[in-house]
Amino acid sequence: MSSIDTAIHSVLTGKFEVPQDLILPEATLESLDLDSLALAELALALQEELAVEVQEHEATKSTTVAGLTATLAAKRTAAGAL
Repeated sequence: MSSIDTAIHSVLTGKFEVPQDLILPEATLESLDLDSLALAELALALQEELAVEVQEHEATKSTTVAGLTATLAAKRTAAGAL
């Protein structure tokens, strides 16, 4: 598991009490019972954890765990290339 996967899982299980077995790559953030306020909190928590800015449109109800992971990985790679 990458550091990004670990951070996402840690925030979802710790801050939002999402059961570990529900955090699957194809799971949407909505299916994990995250409402609009929780999505904003998730974005902020991941920004703090990973030091990568998370835009509002990158963590929506329809975003999958795999999609969020890929987006954050790409941002980290781009930040490292600067």
